[in-house]
Amino acid sequence: MFRLLAIFLLAIPALAQCRLPDVAPDALTRLTPEQLVDSGHFLRAEQILDPIVKAFPDYASAMWLLSRAKAALGEFDDAMKLAETALASDPANAAYHVQVAAVAGRIAEKASLLKQLTFAKRARQELDAAIALDPGNTDAQWGLMMYFYVAPSLLGGDKNKAVQIGEQVAALTPDPGRYYQGRLAAQMKDADKAEAFYRQSALENPLSFETSAALARLYIEEKPDQARAEKWACQTLHTDPTRADGWALLAKVHTMCGCWTEAIDIARRADMIDGENQAAWYAIASVAVARGEQLEMAVGFLRKYLSQPVEGNQPTAAMAHMQLGMALGKSGKTGEAIGELKSALEQDPTLDAAKVEIKRLNAEARR
Repeated sequence: MFRLLAIFLLAIPALAQCRLPDVAPDALTRLTPEQLVDSGHFLRAEQILDPIVKAFPDYASAMWLLSRAKAALGEFDDAMKLAETALASDPANAAYHVQVAAVAGRIAEKASLLKQLTFAKRARQELDAAIALDPGNTDAQWGLMMYFYVAPSLLGGDKNKAVQIGEQVAALTPDPGRYYQGRLAAQMKDADKAEAFYRQSALENPLSFETSAALARLYIEEKPDQARAEKWACQTLHTDPTRADGWALLAKVHTMCGCWTEAIDIARRADMIDGENQAAWYAIASVAVARGEQLEMAVGFLRKYLSQPVEGNQPTAAMAHMQLGMALGKSGKTGEAIGELKSALEQDPTLDAAKVEIKRLNAEARR
């Protein structure tokens, strides 16, 4: 049935306008903690799970879920403690090994070289353990694919091996194997191959939010095509209308034609569903800054984004400060711009674009 529906979806012409889904006002309150984590509502999940874990310190599944939420929110030390405690209570659970590996990988990304090596080895160890317990665990297989892709040869990195694993996973479990192959192709900067894999994934399961979102992003960023981007962004909303990522993608689709009013309407609808996630406002502002258009509007939206805690797996506060600095700089407000860019670098010293912009603004000021 999925395949027949997918063939229909892929064959119809791209939607001229997305029919927006109806969402009950209390939709988020009906979700379980696991559903909240799975659908990207990490702040809300954390608020629910924190007191549960404190009251029941042996509740392994709650610790695992809370670890996932805290990792998405960038609270890596707490996420690792929770993941390790859950694993210690049930070492035969492959998902717990995967979570320890996932957090170790995130910590390694910004650690010193010595710590990178330590955490990378830990990630590999836990992924191998997960696969030994459950060879069909696709999360573990994806983690191993990315390990082989990003790890240096000193630690066994091998891009060909990553591709090989992707082929094996797709042969055994086409959904989500083709999606993972698409993500790997995207990492390898091969947009055509990523598109082909994502479309194959959509054939296997047209109700996959991740696949629809990946196709929407591809047609927004890598192979701009507004009609196709709208079609797939719309599909994300009908797959899960509570996820702010889908609304952010549709808002960004409208910016492709400079349809700012329509994009703002989408962001307002997203706010009514989940006011804790300001992703749609950031999406609109980032496009405006990149184009040097609607800068006053962009400044307002970025300040709105920074006015409350940033939801997990969304652009960080540091990135928002950088975008705000760029918007202010393009508006001629050099002093304010440099202040925001410095704030960005205080929070994330790796933002090289902020350093470049500060130099440019200082050079302009000296003229």
